[in-house]
Amino acid sequence: MAAVATVDDDKEKERVMSLPQLQNLMKRDPEAYSVEFDQQWSHFDSQMEIFKLKPQKPSSSFAEQVMFLAHVAPSFPDRAKAFPDLLISALNDHFEVMHSSMRTTLVQALILLRNRNQFPCSKTLPVYFKLFKSQDKGLRKSIFTHIVRDIAHMNQKSKNQKVNFELRDFFFARLKEAETEVCRHACAVFITMYRQNVWCDTHVANLMSAGLLHPDLKIAAALAHLFLGNKTKGLEGILDESEDEEEDDNINEAVMGIVGAKKTGNRIKRLKRAKKAAKKAARRNGKKDSSVVSFVAIDLLNDPQTLAEKLLQRLSKGGEPFLFRLLMLHLVARLIGRHQLQVLNLYPFLQKYLVPTQKEVTKVMAALVEASHPAVPPDDVRPVILHVVRYFVTEANSPEVIEIGLNTIREVCARSINILTEEELTDLCSFRKHKNKGVSMAVKGLINTYRELHPQLLHRSLRGREATMAVSRGEVQTPQFGELQASEKIEGLELLASKKHKVEDGTAKDAKDLMAEKVLSPDDFKQLRKLRLQKSIELQMGRKRPAEEMSSSSNSGSDSDADEEEDERGLTGRLPDQVSADMLAAAPKRARTKAERLARVRAGRTDFKEKILERAKNRKGGRTNKENARNKPLIMTLHSRAVKDKKARTAKQKLATLRGHIKTLRKNAAHPKRRR
Repeated sequence: MAAVATVDDDKEKERVMSLPQLQNLMKRDPEAYSVEFDQQWSHFDSQMEIFKLKPQKPSSSFAEQVMFLAHVAPSFPDRAKAFPDLLISALNDHFEVMHSSMRTTLVQALILLRNRNQFPCSKTLPVYFKLFKSQDKGLRKSIFTHIVRDIAHMNQKSKNQKVNFELRDFFFARLKEAETEVCRHACAVFITMYRQNVWCDTHVANLMSAGLLHPDLKIAAALAHLFLGNKTKGLEGILDESEDEEEDDNINEAVMGIVGAKKTGNRIKRLKRAKKAAKKAARRNGKKDSSVVSFVAIDLLNDPQTLAEKLLQRLSKGGEPFLFRLLMLHLVARLIGRHQLQVLNLYPFLQKYLVPTQKEVTKVMAALVEASHPAVPPDDVRPVILHVVRYFVTEANSPEVIEIGLNTIREVCARSINILTEEELTDLCSFRKHKNKGVSMAVKGLINTYRELHPQLLHRSLRGREATMAVSRGEVQTPQFGELQASEKIEGLELLASKKHKVEDGTAKDAKDLMAEKVLSPDDFKQLRKLRLQKSIELQMGRKRPAEEMSSSSNSGSDSDADEEEDERGLTGRLPDQVSADMLAAAPKRARTKAERLARVRAGRTDFKEKILERAKNRKGGRTNKENARNKPLIMTLHSRAVKDKKARTAKQKLATLRGHIKTLRKNAAHPKRRR
């Protein structure tokens, strides 16, 4: 009888299906398994009540039941309508004491239901942002990834503006909460959506600008990187998955492959190579797209003047890390230069940081350059430039410091040409004969800038032939502050007219006739840009360029029209652009090859004995003092101090001198001194 009972139990177990099998059958034919679904639903209700009594206790059977219903709920939309609400309610009430595995299971079930469009996105966002306060790093990462992908998927084919406005208002409200983690993740959602071109309109840009004044430094720094156009920086400070931790993980993986094994030379070399490769890959990923700067976000701001003033007020209070203040200072300067704002308090604030010993002084100078534009009164920028001249451009400083100062002055004066007087410019031009090549090149760059923009301020000997002829013909007018020149024609069109008519110099009448006779094609505009660049170079170089030189330079250009347009503007008509610290820093010395280094070493090696003999052979004049002392008559030396001291020596002193003399003779027996 016992054997018969055992066989019946085995058959009963075979008839009972597992949850994955039942899930597969329910998806294929939901109507045929409606009774089974009701049974599983009642089982879920009872397990949910038990779970609410002890939420801190994990239950594998309850987790399996939740994932089972999450998979089959879309097949029974009417009966499982309350399922997402039950999961959200359980997370809302017990997420703080709930076991991490159960919390992860419920979140995965909600993500699965949302991916099948069982409820709107805004329904789970409040509970998700509550879960950002938990200490589960993996859970926070999965929730953030789901939110970002869900919003991007919603806007992939068409954009529902009503839903987007609701989501933006929700995230903006979270950005103003007191909980730091919630604010950081709301900021990260805004930044990610903007960089993926999902939310990139004026409304989003102005919402994000409010976060620049947030008391949390990481939020403000991440948004500052966004408005500065850095496409790869910012998120690593407010999210868990930073590049530094990934780099450490890669290094740890390499280390774990060797831990426990015998430390042979080969394994140690492999470990070093693995660490080096991991760090190199991290640097390569960090440099990717780092040079690309976008001005779109900063151009969309509605009130940049008020924002710049508030940021400068925050910087003036102090108490924040220097690198953070430097980042915000760069943003204020970018706002001023891009929108041509009048924030005159910035320039005295910058002046106290402009000393050669200041940390990251080139970045402060880059901020000074970007904050300069033609609408700033020269009297407000002039004290800062004179301060730079006094502390940087002096003979007492190193050539690198002088070069940085001259590069800064050149860039500022290119944006506001009326800052320096003729005497001050002449003093700066005196450095063109400096022995350091970098300094002389920096001064020549300053001279070239004034040759094109304001040649009247240069001495006649420095203007160059083309600029002098242009001044004498009246083509170059003295720039005045606040002066606006209304153009009656396309700039440089007379150059194109002279080229088409094959004459030496075109006139304004020729340009007007050309505008009336012909519609300019894209090729004509491309040629016009090249002619303007040629004219700019001729003014800077002080001479006309030969025909073969112009043809070679035009043929060696890039194929991209955008790159050519950027390069062919010249100094006049150039839009305010970003200036980095590397652009102002001294030019690095060219690395010498190994052969050049060896040649330099060999040139420094000299045979000192041969050098002494050669010097004595080529010496002009009479005898030396040693020769005269050696050939002096004996009677004249009897009363000298040396002879008197020698006679007065004691026996002990004579013995010590004799021993020293014997020791010296033994040492130099092979190389006796030659009598001169």
